[in-house]
Amino acid sequence: MPNEIRIAGPETASRDRVLTREALAFVAELQGSLGAARDDLLYRRAQRQQDFARGIGLDFLDHTKSIRLTDWTVAPAPLDLQDRRVEITGPVERKMMINAHNSGANVFMADFEDSLSPTWANVVEGQANLMDAVRRQIAYRSPEGKEYRLNERTATLRVRPR
Repeated sequence: MPNEIRIAGPETASRDRVLTREALAFVAELQGSLGAARDDLLYRRAQRQQDFARGIGLDFLDHTKSIRLTDWTVAPAPLDLQDRRVEITGPVERKMMINAHNSGANVFMADFEDSLSPTWANVVEGQANLMDAVRRQIAYRSPEGKEYRLNERTATLRVRPR
């Protein structure tokens, strides 16, 4: 494990699969190259919150005026996201993810935000479930013995991070 990283969370079933040496080295590299900028942004966010408390409102930044006045567009959404009339959102628990993928919806948004209690175990196991889902290796057996697996056709996966 990189020397700069210390895992404080408890052991979980999938911790070593998710928090690999490579993943932790990547986090250490990000912190080394972007940590000071992140700290500065967090400081400026706190300062901005104090501005709001003093009644200073929102406005556009002056240096973005040329962008706002320019005629510009973005690329179209990928084909599998253009029809989002039926979309399901749910937590990243294993059985729920399989059921959501198999629901018949066009899109499944795996939610690490509102529908998941952000305990250490839930977040780490949710990441493992995502890894298995995108590899089409996710499966679940209920205590009663019922098997859950992905159908041939599944919803397009989107992830809502915390």
